[in-house]
Amino acid sequence: MLVSFWFGALLLCVLAAAAVLWPLVKSSRRGLDDRTDINVLFYRDRLGELDASLGEGEIDDREYAELENELQRALLADARDEAASTKTGSRLPLVAAPLVVLLALVTYGDFGLSFGSLGDLVLSEEIGAVSGDDVEGSRATMAKLAARLATQPDNDRGWFLLAQSWRNISEHENAASAFRHLATRYPGDASLASAYAESLYLADERQMTLRVKSAIDQALVLDANNLTLLEISAMAAYQRGEVDQALGFFERAIATGVEGERAELLKHAMARLQSELSQSAAPAAGDRALRVLVEVAEGVEVNADDVVYIYARAFGGSPMPLAVQRLAASALPALVTLTPAQAMMKGMSLNDVDQVQLVARITASGMADAAPDDYEVRSDEIDMTAQNPVIKLTIALRRDQQGRG
Repeated sequence: MLVSFWFGALLLCVLAAAAVLWPLVKSSRRGLDDRTDINVLFYRDRLGELDASLGEGEIDDREYAELENELQRALLADARDEAASTKTGSRLPLVAAPLVVLLALVTYGDFGLSFGSLGDLVLSEEIGAVSGDDVEGSRATMAKLAARLATQPDNDRGWFLLAQSWRNISEHENAASAFRHLATRYPGDASLASAYAESLYLADERQMTLRVKSAIDQALVLDANNLTLLEISAMAAYQRGEVDQALGFFERAIATGVEGERAELLKHAMARLQSELSQSAAPAAGDRALRVLVEVAEGVEVNADDVVYIYARAFGGSPMPLAVQRLAASALPALVTLTPAQAMMKGMSLNDVDQVQLVARITASGMADAAPDDYEVRSDEIDMTAQNPVIKLTIALRRDQQGRG
């Protein structure tokens, strides 16, 4: 393929040189002929005028001969000047033609201007020749490509090829780095953000580290229905023992409209989690319970290690929690269940109060006492004597922005 490239390049150079030479040579030859014809016509007109003057007796034979000789000398002088001009002008195409060839070699050969066309061709052949089983060869070739792309930050196709190739040989850290480059160039591209988050997740050995959590959150902002990231978030929550949160992510995954075998697997996982949840958090017979889905509004910036308090209290009465759960902000969104078993004081539980209010609060200090700069949301009045569906709380404002003390 390289030989055919050089043959084609040589042929194009010849054609380019011919394109430069032919119009100039043709134009010069035509210009010379045109000027010669004009000079001859001028000579004949002047000679005719001399003949007329001689016939009318205005000049004698001696004068006629002198004037005729001057005309002949002028015609010969013009012919010499035109020949010299044509010879001098003809140097331009002779110089231009080699320059065209030289410029083509410099541009495509990667010798002077480093445009990289030939180098890229050779590298692409090397990438194509690497066997899928030759991991070491693939690593070496990808390292060459990475070094080349370091000088070509705008080569989006090359960076995408690099990212995909690193991922194909399970070099997830390198893949994440390449995807991060593209995601930074195109911050609104949900696919690139998702690929970056997935690569980080695999690079961190399928753990929900802070950087993975941050990348997934950003990707879900761009595409809230990204099924893969919702599944990753659900599994990570389950591994942390946060069954409520895992169930919430699986519910969001089902809500994307997934069908077929994947949907059945999700439903099976949800049924298992609901079974675990009912065994571990189910209220005793006759006890009251509230299921609460807590999430953070878009644009609210919190740290992963901030503390979230979710609790129920008497509506319009004592601020003492009737039931409370404590989570890390990294766990949101989360589906939690409040039961009388979570009461802080005997005789002050969900079983003892008919009208309650739900509160969800994020605090950077981790203290149970509320501060003005804590984020907080409160529900409307809830009747505990009735059957209540899952109640959704979205944390969007600080306490001082709501005018609450």
